[in-house]
Amino acid sequence: MESLLNVVENTTGDCIKADDAEQHVIEEIRQMGNDALHCWGSIAADREAKQLREQRPGLHGNGKKKALCEIQWVVEF
Repeated sequence: MESLLNVVENTTGDCIKADDAEQHVIEEIRQMGNDALHCWGSIAADREAKQLREQRPGLHGNGKKKALCEIQWVVEF
């Protein structure tokens, strides 16, 4: 939100025309959306992994620590 206010207030001084301001706003909203979806994906992956571990207690991660989306799961019988 602060970055959008910076565009409105033209704190960097590079928004001379409406087209410039529009482009900056679009970039900031895209970044906000990207950040929100990244956060959502991380939470969803954690939730799914937890649910899977509860359903199958023999399930465990394999290998060194990685981002959750990169973890390979192994089941021991």
